[in-house]
Amino acid sequence: MIQLHIITKNEDQANRITDLLHEHGLVTNEYILKEVVGRVPDQEGKLTSISEVLIVGTTKALLFSTINQLLKVHYPENTPIIYAVPIVYMDESQTQDVMEGTAKI
Repeated sequence: MIQLHIITKNEDQANRITDLLHEHGLVTNEYILKEVVGRVPDQEGKLTSISEVLIVGTTKALLFSTINQLLKVHYPENTPIIYAVPIVYMDESQTQDVMEGTAKI
């Protein structure tokens, strides 16, 4: 199991991505965290704040590549940042929900 993180530029894109992932049965427990502030260097190398949106969801580790490819196909320009964090411990019933609620591998 992994916790999936996808960083998007705006809430509209986040909503479209969660719809897409849900439609393909790729993620459960999807959350959209608005008003996430990113810090990136500007042209002078000084950190500036940018507004971003974070999608967090739970899925099977083996679905990561499928999710990544799907995002690249739907967002070839400005592909969202995507990464995963392994879930080491999880309640048995929640694990079962993820297993049954996501696409078969």
